[in-house]
Amino acid sequence: MKKLMLTGIFLLLGIFAISAEDLPSITIVNNTGYAMYLIFISPSDDDYWGDELLGDEILENGQSFNYELPYPLSQVNTYDMFLIDEDEDFYLKWRVRVSNNARIVFTFDDIDYEYGY
Repeated sequence: MKKLMLTGIFLLLGIFAISAEDLPSITIVNNTGYAMYLIFISPSDDDYWGDELLGDEILENGQSFNYELPYPLSQVNTYDMFLIDEDEDFYLKWRVRVSNNARIVFTFDDIDYEYGY
């Protein structure tokens, strides 16, 4: 019984250690020349973009947005990202390899005319 209890405790501690692993933060910098109204970030191997991140905020040109990624780098370190500006233009970055405290700068060169509304 004691061995079983100890095994259970070690399993719980292992789960806690994984869940307590620090989640990386990134900073999205808007240097596009336009205000951004929507931001989406998802793991590159995911088919779903997930929730929009800005909410009611507007990311003006020259401003930055900090975001804590949902997975530890040991699980996911490559993300796809897109921003949508006031004219509904899409700015995309595919397969961005991130590190903790990474700065991802979007410029006008990241505009993608294939996508949009």
